Amino acid sequence: MELELIKQCLKEDRRAQETFYKICYARFIGTASRYASSKEQAVFFFNLGFVKLLLNLNQFNTENPFDYWAKRVLINTILNELKKEKREQEKVLITDDWNSISVNYNDTEYEEELKAKMELIKEKVQFLPPMTKNVFNLYAIDGYKHHEIASMLDINENTSMWHYSDAKKKIRKLLELN
Repeated sequence: MELELIKQCLKEDRRAQETFYKICYARFIGTASRYASSKEQAVFFFNLGFVKLLLNLNQFNTENPFDYWAKRVLINTILNELKKEKREQEKVLITDDWNSISVNYNDTEYEEELKAKMELIKEKVQFLPPMTKNVFNLYAIDGYKHHEIASMLDINENTSMWHYSDAKKKIRKLLELN
């Protein structure tokens, strides 16, 4: 992310903000999609997060990577929105970020087998309960630590570890049924 573009956004330059939106959309829609049950909901989540990014852009520390800060703001925004929608217990889907996982092996047969397994895991994750799915996404995909997840989801750190362990067991069991 260009520092100059961020400075222009802070000056409320509408063209810079539009460019900033397009760049952020390309980078972070996959993250929003993992927590959404539809493309429309992913765009809704992204837009909520983008507004928060713009409103809090002055808090961005230029000594740190922008993508890390922005992704954290987006995920926190999404989790807050999901808490609001908790009574609906919507399913969370993993989409684009799973597709971005690549393997650099020359053995195309191995690659095909690995891709097939990834697709199967992606499919099985959809059957996890919402909280377990969120913990799995945050830990396995987004790389958060259990104490961070606990804070984000207002749960105990041990509960976060349990959900992750439960997710692995359930996914393993679902894969065995195939």
